[in-house]
Amino acid sequence: MKNLVIGLGNPGPRYVYTKHNVGFLALDRYEDIKKNNNDIKKVSGKNFESYIIENNVFVKPMTYMNLSGEILPFVFKKFGYVEDNILVIYDDIWLNFGEIRIRKNGSDGGHNGLKSIISILGTTEFPRIRIGINKGYRHGSGELAKYVLSPFTQEEINSLFKILDVVCEAIDYILNGKIEEAMNRFNGKNIVD
Repeated sequence: MKNLVIGLGNPGPRYVYTKHNVGFLALDRYEDIKKNNNDIKKVSGKNFESYIIENNVFVKPMTYMNLSGEILPFVFKKFGYVEDNILVIYDDIWLNFGEIRIRKNGSDGGHNGLKSIISILGTTEFPRIRIGINKGYRHGSGELAKYVLSPFTQEEINSLFKILDVVCEAIDYILNGKIEEAMNRFNGKNIVD
């Protein structure tokens, strides 16, 4: 395995288009874009779903968000351990809808799925793509869980595909070792304006 890309979300139909599931949606969109020109092999494990493109493994944990990291021992057992080539994609309430932020490393920022990944890996030294989901959420309102588990509106879904296409571009940059270029190109811009 060259790279392991983990998209965070919650399994099951009721969560598909919720804000907390943009990591899953990004992996679905990437697969859609690549399927015409690439062989895609689907692989399932005890607690994850995945597909492989050109030796890169794209994984969706089926453990629910707060236990996302628990898949890692099973993934490493199945595909081999990749110490330096892990990319995590997830929602970020601190970023506005339409923004993405790429970082080489960092804290969990209060995101429980990322916190679980960090606790299993024992490091924060891995790149991540954060996808902004904040469109009118007031920090400190006490409604965070309700907000992140609420579905996108139809208007937001129309914009979401544009955002996910940019995320897919960023994935390609990072998998090709061009994370600095990705950061320069995509950070700090609003995709839907």
